[in-house]
Amino acid sequence: MINNWLQAIPTGEAYQINRVLYRIQHDRDEEKRYFANPDVYIASYPGLTPAATAALEHTDVTQLYLLGANPYLLRAYCLQLRIPEQEYLAALRQAGKELENG
Repeated sequence: MINNWLQAIPTGEAYQINRVLYRIQHDRDEEKRYFANPDVYIASYPGLTPAATAALEHTDVTQLYLLGANPYLLRAYCLQLRIPEQEYLAALRQAGKELENG
């Protein structure tokens, strides 16, 4: 597994995840489409792998980070979804443990 933030070039999967996160945070039309029906929005988003789709659909912060989500975009996404800070931090700690254990 490629460790997050040690990649010379992000994977295509990481790019697509970050693109989703960025667009729903910076484009109000995309944000409206997302919040109208998150599962439909994610399922219809081009270029997402099944792993990325599942992580976004379930808001699996740990998995999104491990797949290459930018932690700043991921945090803003969690704020949009009103995920508590402690829950976000716990997910990142879990990701760190998973990276350490390989």
